[in-house]
Amino acid sequence: MGKNEYQEEEAARPRKKKKKSHKVYALMVLAMGIAIIVLAVLILFYVQKIEVEGNEYCKDREIIDTVQNDRFSINTLYILGKYALGRGEQLPCLDDMKVGMKAPWIVKVTVKEKPIVGYIHGGNEYAYFDKEGMIVYKGPDFIEGLPCIEGIDTGDISLYGMIESKDKSIFEEMLVTSQQVKKYKLSPDKIVCQDDKIYLYKGKIRISLGNSVSSEQIAQIPPIMEKLEGKEGTLHLENYSEGNTTITFNAEEIQEEN
Repeated sequence: MGKNEYQEEEAARPRKKKKKSHKVYALMVLAMGIAIIVLAVLILFYVQKIEVEGNEYCKDREIIDTVQNDRFSINTLYILGKYALGRGEQLPCLDDMKVGMKAPWIVKVTVKEKPIVGYIHGGNEYAYFDKEGMIVYKGPDFIEGLPCIEGIDTGDISLYGMIESKDKSIFEEMLVTSQQVKKYKLSPDKIVCQDDKIYLYKGKIRISLGNSVSSEQIAQIPPIMEKLEGKEGTLHLENYSEGNTTITFNAEEIQEEN
């Protein structure tokens, strides 16, 4: 090897070392940059508050616990991504739930609850159910303007469970009755099943609907009740239909159920 060749080889070695050191430095800077970004995201998007709106009977805490149901749900972006991908949970008592970001550290949850059509009272608790017969809320709170269901054996009642009755057909008719009175904005005190027949009670008026309830029957009640204000008796609608429009009222013919 000549002298000149040796000198050229020696001159090339520092350059290779410099290139390697530049690459290492660049990788360190990149890693630090990524770490800073990740740390900033973790700190900035750390959930400090979850706001809930649209709920009346479902508790805020229950909705919040559902949104933050895993250990990663302390990050706003993670929660948004979870629900955007359809992997977020929703309570059975809700028809709809939308999750958004009010601020990087605040999650906003807007819900639409399933409408309550009636309740069953047992002991110190009220069990409220939807049109399908599912218990959507159970607790000591009394909600006004809803009919109480009486006269059927429902067995054990659990939250988010379906009400079950030995006589399914008559119970289904009572569910239909609950839906229809809500539709026509009636507020009966209670819906009673007696001898496989359904009765509505409003003040001192008992409304006999028979064992099969139709929308046409319920639609007749509001205008008639206006005329019966202050009276006592039984309004007979059990035979009312499109082919038979006979409606009778018997004064003082009422039997309160205990």
